[in-house]
Amino acid sequence: MTKVEKHVVYVPNNLRNAKRKEAFDLNIISQSFDNGKTLYKPKDVKERLFTIYNLKCAYCEKDIDDEPKHVEHYRPKDIYYWLAYSWDNLLLSCGRCNSSKGKGFKTLEPKVNYNNESFDNIHNLGNGYDEVEKPLIINPEKENILDLLIFNNKAIIDSPDMRVKYTIDEACKLNKASLVRERIKVINGFRDSIEEHYFLYGKDGYTGISRFIPDVKTFVKKCNKDNEFYSFRYFIINNIEIFFDNISIQKIIKSIILKLKKDVNPLLPSNIDT
Repeated sequence: MTKVEKHVVYVPNNLRNAKRKEAFDLNIISQSFDNGKTLYKPKDVKERLFTIYNLKCAYCEKDIDDEPKHVEHYRPKDIYYWLAYSWDNLLLSCGRCNSSKGKGFKTLEPKVNYNNESFDNIHNLGNGYDEVEKPLIINPEKENILDLLIFNNKAIIDSPDMRVKYTIDEACKLNKASLVRERIKVINGFRDSIEEHYFLYGKDGYTGISRFIPDVKTFVKKCNKDNEFYSFRYFIINNIEIFFDNISIQKIIKSIILKLKKDVNPLLPSNIDT
């Protein structure tokens, strides 16, 4: 889960038009989401979300360019019917995470109820509701949890934070086997190439580390928010010792990362210890 930047003041035009107002009013009357089943995902909304999320799932960070793209409600529309067309309630997700999250929305405090909020004011209610309800599930548009995510060398994700752990294990099930397999490819490919270089390292008296640089540099370059599994890549770079047992390899990789940091990716973690 990587924090994304959404400017809620720039609401897509289709979320403000008369059709949404009519559907909103009908939902208020029925006190349920009965009208406008697809009106929350017109073309301008989807295209804006595709850009904001770089075509990645808000929760698992999987690239969904070639997969079904779901316009997902952070607060489920079946419970918060008045937020069905709220811009700050709409995220982009893959079908797997959308299905796992479902209609559930656990909170530490009682849920809010509709309180005569007008159609014109539905697009930025989330922050106030968060203070009242204290949701258990993380909102990637509002929370930076990068340093609260922990991975083991098998690409299993965990967290010491109660809410992050709930989002991982209960809400989105981010350790599903198929998803773990996708993440493990990230480290396996890197690990295989580095260990192959190390096998040749020191042969014929040559102990230079130049042979490692291209692969480390490529991995570092891919550690950016535009790419899938950014948080996993970030964690690997910041915790090389978890993924490589050989101390010499650890030192080689860390020294190259530190050398590349200023030139390649200034957003890399600065606390890598060589």
